[in-house]
Amino acid sequence: MALQDQLKKINITGKDCKGIYLKDTDNIFSKKELEKKDIKAFDYKHIGIVLKFYFRRKTIKKTLKYFNITALQAVDKSILERNRLKEELEETGVIKKKDFKSLNDFFNDYIKLKSHSLSKENIYSTTKTYDKWIKNTIGEMAIDKINVTDIQYIVNDMLSQGLAPRTSQSIKQILRPIFNHAINLDLLIKNPTLKVNIPKFDNVVKFELSNIQRQNLFNDIWNYEHLKYRGIMLFLFMGRRLNEVLTLEWKDIIFNEDLNIYVIQADKSKDRKRHEYPLSEPLKIFLKEYGIKKRGYLFEGVKTTHVTDNTFRNHWENLIKKTDIGKMRIHDTRHLLGNTLINKGVTEDIIGKVLGHQSYTITSRYAKVHIDTINEALNIYLEDLKYL
Repeated sequence: MALQDQLKKINITGKDCKGIYLKDTDNIFSKKELEKKDIKAFDYKHIGIVLKFYFRRKTIKKTLKYFNITALQAVDKSILERNRLKEELEETGVIKKKDFKSLNDFFNDYIKLKSHSLSKENIYSTTKTYDKWIKNTIGEMAIDKINVTDIQYIVNDMLSQGLAPRTSQSIKQILRPIFNHAINLDLLIKNPTLKVNIPKFDNVVKFELSNIQRQNLFNDIWNYEHLKYRGIMLFLFMGRRLNEVLTLEWKDIIFNEDLNIYVIQADKSKDRKRHEYPLSEPLKIFLKEYGIKKRGYLFEGVKTTHVTDNTFRNHWENLIKKTDIGKMRIHDTRHLLGNTLINKGVTEDIIGKVLGHQSYTITSRYAKVHIDTINEALNIYLEDLKYL
């Protein structure tokens, strides 16, 4: 299919979309002009937008690629880029490629670009690892001068210091999207991280408790004296990530006679996709005792909009001290859920749904099956526990 056949004009009321085209590679749309409701199909997916305008009797074309944002945000960014390019052409007569003096400059630009789509925790951990291992080694190099050997040297250095292959894998995970971003800007042709060698390792985290320990842990959570923090722990026990729980809002809770679910919105989930889960019986009981509200965060902070990580961690440490577990990280609640379900014969694909490793929409044809499947798995997980 020719590029011209793939281009679909974007026309959104209230926006100057002149020269803005969607690159419909898979020929999803039969019509040639798309409205706001049409492009929503590309929310949080890879989306290509082509700028096309005229300058000095010549057609100027430029392809922009976006991911992990809404299609409307992509259109807004494309409009800004079109206007910038026009100004640049009028001033200089040519379109100049953006000049990044070093990888450090490019990394900072990339983090700024992703600040709206990555969680604060993700940005913090990424920046911390980058500063420790990359910033002072290849950070001052021009991005188009960095090769596979340069990155492999960092990985080998980490391994020589006794760090696990899983830890060194983080270097590839940090640099891969940055180099992909450079490719999208036509600054690079190939991504050097693809050929970096990481020794094979078992990525499965084992955290198991005996059935008695698991029962005691749940009992201590169920009887935790601070109701608000008890609720946070219950959501964690059901497989949610800490940031997902702390940023839950009342609008994400659908608790009525017809439907009992809660939603992890795309901008708050790790994979940046919307997930829906059933409100299991312990969560229903908690919500009734806690009191339903119409708006705001579920777990409001005293001086902050919602409970912070540090505040909650103090309560978690207090809880674990009361148990006979010894040591258990907050994230181990997910490992406990996954490993317990495996030992109880639940299939991996269902466990993936329970833990939010796969996305789906409640309005889809099979959504009821998905919710029921997750609910059945959670009932298996809760069957030995006492909460009534």
